[in-house]
Amino acid sequence: MQGITDKKTELRKKCKRLRLDMDRRERYRADKDIFDHTVKLIGMLKPERVFCYVSSPLLEVDTVGLIGYLIYKNVPVAVPQCVDGTRNMQFYFIENFDCLAVGAYGILEPDNNICRKAFSDAGTLCIVPGLSFDRFGRRMGFGKGYYDRFLEGFSGITVGLCYECCLSDEIPYEEHDAVMDYVITENGCILIGDKKKVFSCE
Repeated sequence: MQGITDKKTELRKKCKRLRLDMDRRERYRADKDIFDHTVKLIGMLKPERVFCYVSSPLLEVDTVGLIGYLIYKNVPVAVPQCVDGTRNMQFYFIENFDCLAVGAYGILEPDNNICRKAFSDAGTLCIVPGLSFDRFGRRMGFGKGYYDRFLEGFSGITVGLCYECCLSDEIPYEEHDAVMDYVITENGCILIGDKKKVFSCE
């Protein structure tokens, strides 16, 4: 019988392949629709601040446009930095993209010499990356555990971004895995509590 770890490994490989094989124009349209849905949700929820990952090309839903939009709209936005020698991360507010430098795993991170450390509370909305999510809000990340650790102590609203092709019926679930409040794909936004779509681009 296949264990949870083996199932996750298999699903990760599948979702990575699906993302890498996406047509460039298809990806652009999906990123734009996800951006529109996310902006609409943020406008509805009106969080005091937004925590958001800085996307890596090809494997993650684009967030560069979203971060730029939030900065333009003067919404406080913070991005994560991996803490050296640990599997933890800390968020820092940024005012522009000049605040970022290449950090761990080749990902753009905030320069903590010039950026102010951010702390979260119930008024914080966190945009969470993942290779796959399901309709129950369960998340499968890249396997390093940074977001699972961070979200253990997070009391705000969580929003997972995912391409529709990587939305799973049910992700193998372990007790420490984080569950999202919303999952957004190019087809719309799923409110996990009621398992229903709350809006769409149509």
